[in-house]
Amino acid sequence: MRATLAVTIFCALLAGCSTAKPRPSQVPKTTFSSFDQPVRGAVEKRYGPNEINFKACDLKEFLAIYQELSGRNVIQSGSLPQIVLSLRNQTQLTRTEALQLFDTALAQNGIAMVLSGEKSVKAVPLAAACQEAGPVIDLPADQLPDAGSFMVRIVHLKKAKASELVPVIQPFAKVPNGIFPIERERVIVLRDFSSNIRQMLKMIDIIEGDGGR
Repeated sequence: MRATLAVTIFCALLAGCSTAKPRPSQVPKTTFSSFDQPVRGAVEKRYGPNEINFKACDLKEFLAIYQELSGRNVIQSGSLPQIVLSLRNQTQLTRTEALQLFDTALAQNGIAMVLSGEKSVKAVPLAAACQEAGPVIDLPADQLPDAGSFMVRIVHLKKAKASELVPVIQPFAKVPNGIFPIERERVIVLRDFSSNIRQMLKMIDIIEGDGGR
């Protein structure tokens, strides 16, 4: 199973994410993440239903496919849980959506994928995610992936106190110690999965009376 899937994804990587001819000044994209936004005019590679199909796949093999799919070096923590994953896509997916699916499957099994620069991603236990310098993502809440993709969001408050917001948004948190209030600066730092931060931002906007972040 792994060999077949690896060949499929490897061929997709060779084909590239877009068939559109880049302008001479542009550098072709070689690494990808679950936070990538659609490029206007680009034709993305899509994976058809059941094209991603893991049955009782061990973590080492799963992360090897993740590396091929993302084009990034996967750096594995020495304390990752020994898990077996089964995963199949029911609907058509872009490369970005496939990475979101992979992130979510790993998150459900206690593993966070933390982007590290443009070329790497770290696979760490969920409890250790906040010890890593995760990516600060400034996309509007409704554009954040509804997935288990680890990210950092810095929220500048207008009205509410940071300490008052913590008990309101804490129920949406999954990553241990992921909410860090800075009272004096009226700032709250969120470190969690994108799907959870989407919900936290909605609650903050309701309390702040804001139209969206």
